[in-house]
Amino acid sequence: MRNILMVLAIVLSASGCAGVLEKQAPVCSGTALIAGQETTVQIYGVRKVANQTQYKAGDPFGWRWVSKTNFSRTTCDK
Repeated sequence: MRNILMVLAIVLSASGCAGVLEKQAPVCSGTALIAGQETTVQIYGVRKVANQTQYKAGDPFGWRWVSKTNFSRTTCDK
């Protein structure tokens, strides 16, 4: 019985951290035209794919990789 409780405690403690999202700081920000209004969007990553720059954009883009052309200006140096 004691071994079962020990295993259960280990499994529960290990699975408790599985749902925690890692906080990530934005690397820069950009301005996008959304629904006719300029909106500031936090950018969490920059990458180049086939000579196209993409940004990992936060809300309202849903933290997805989007093309640089979605932004009218950014503070990213890359």
